[in-house]
Amino acid sequence: MSSAIEQERKEWQESWDSLLAFASQGPFSKEILKAKEIFFSKLGRAHEISENLYEIASHSFLEWYLFHYTTKAFNKTPAITYITMALDSEVHLQCIGRSIFHHWSLFEVLSVGKSEILLQDLLFSRKRRLFFDPSWPEYQVWKVKEGQVIQARLFYYSSQPASFLTHFWLHPHSERELLKKICQSRSKLWTLHEDFLLSSFETAVRTHELEGQLKVSRASNWNYRELMKKYA
Repeated sequence: MSSAIEQERKEWQESWDSLLAFASQGPFSKEILKAKEIFFSKLGRAHEISENLYEIASHSFLEWYLFHYTTKAFNKTPAITYITMALDSEVHLQCIGRSIFHHWSLFEVLSVGKSEILLQDLLFSRKRRLFFDPSWPEYQVWKVKEGQVIQARLFYYSSQPASFLTHFWLHPHSERELLKKICQSRSKLWTLHEDFLLSSFETAVRTHELEGQLKVSRASNWNYRELMKKYA
């Protein structure tokens, strides 16, 4: 992995920590609590089943809160407010500025290399490249195989035509064709698909611990059937 990417990831992490600190204090202290109530009420208690599931659900919440949640105090997202007020270094502000234009979608894994993963964006019909170092925590737990479908936000490097992610959700392999069918239908729409992506995220969380039981009983995953009815 190049030193430029290593440096950029380090700067991005510092910028993320700075943004999170900014968006958790002062006028944001009540905003983040309200946002947490809204976000986790949709997930039920599924995310509390295991420590790992809770950790990635919490990370999903923070990304949603910082980049999507419109605060009442400023009528902007925390990330936009952070950039507008310009209270940090230029490097941090530029990193968060690029991160605002992150890409959230469903991806089919096409190939996994030593430092690059090739993804097919199912909603936007484009290939996306992930550059990474195997030592990074988010990739040490990578157990995804070619052909499986993940949901993630991709953040872009400024120095490379590629992306990185902070975490991802793995959809059941048994639902791969259903998800591809929904995405193929929705790819023709002129939209960012945020409502569908939120619903598919909720579905992944709610059924995370049910997949083993469904395999044994050979039952249909009704959560994904409902997703199909609503969005295909």
